[in-house]
Amino acid sequence: MFVLVFISFSSFFAMGLLVIQLILYSFLSIQEIFIFQYILMIAFSIGSIDIYRYGIFYFIAFLAGYLFLHRIAKRNIFWSTFPRMQTFLQNNIDDLMLCIFLWVILWWRLGHVVIYDFGYYWSHPGDIFKVWQWWMSFIGGIFGVTIALAILARKKRLTTKELLLLGDLIFAILPFGIMVWRIGNFLNQELYGVIVSDRLPRLWYPLFSLFNDLNIFHVYTQVDNQLRVNTNLLSSFFEWLVLLIITMSIIRTRVKTKKAQPGKIVAVFLIGYSTVRFLLEYLRADSQLEFHGRFSISQRFFLWFFVLGLVTMIWRKRYKWFN
Repeated sequence: MFVLVFISFSSFFAMGLLVIQLILYSFLSIQEIFIFQYILMIAFSIGSIDIYRYGIFYFIAFLAGYLFLHRIAKRNIFWSTFPRMQTFLQNNIDDLMLCIFLWVILWWRLGHVVIYDFGYYWSHPGDIFKVWQWWMSFIGGIFGVTIALAILARKKRLTTKELLLLGDLIFAILPFGIMVWRIGNFLNQELYGVIVSDRLPRLWYPLFSLFNDLNIFHVYTQVDNQLRVNTNLLSSFFEWLVLLIITMSIIRTRVKTKKAQPGKIVAVFLIGYSTVRFLLEYLRADSQLEFHGRFSISQRFFLWFFVLGLVTMIWRKRYKWFN
């Protein structure tokens, strides 16, 4: 209980810093923003140990996942259809979150190393362990979640339906974690979009004005003074808000109808997220260097995720996994 209270306090403290920073940004000059940005990269220090803002954001995401699973376990919504799964949730949430945390952190880093810059890290293996460098890979994180669930499923002897149901719960809350990470990307001025005049030179003025008012176009002051596509905002809206509404709607339906429908959220998330990320790759500046032919490295993975989501959806219908 003490650990949970401490993490909750740290999370609210971090969110408070975030709100203060967003308010101050509207009053500061470009030079002042740069200085302020550098200072707030470190949220606080304990002795000589610096606690970085990004690390707190990660813990906020994992805390949300823990609280969500804890709430689901208390509701007993799977007791009539999947009693073993309900027992697993009630007795193994701590082990589940610890396993996911370790494997996700590991594969977040390894995903970037293996997928995006293997040649460099092959020549500089020591740089693999420089985790304070922000280079992580969401694709690697997905692999980490999959490995963690597979390990627990084997250890606890879960059936395929139970494994997919567990995956549904994890992927249902994942959009919230994506939102937290995108906030970090925006505040750290990274994963920004292409220059508007380069990619959208003939955009109809009223539409341009509307996008600018909605902050879809944004000047990343630490990068340059060019007006760029705010891919952080677009990612947050589609990858977080839209997907979270969809996944939570499915969860709410399950609570009301007492029908588990294993694998549905996994399929919907893979299809929805892959579609959004595939399209946004064309607007992200960092992704322009990844293109080999028609598609970037990331897009090739998202195509496979999309197909996997379709296969999961078809598999569910073929075997009539509606209960």
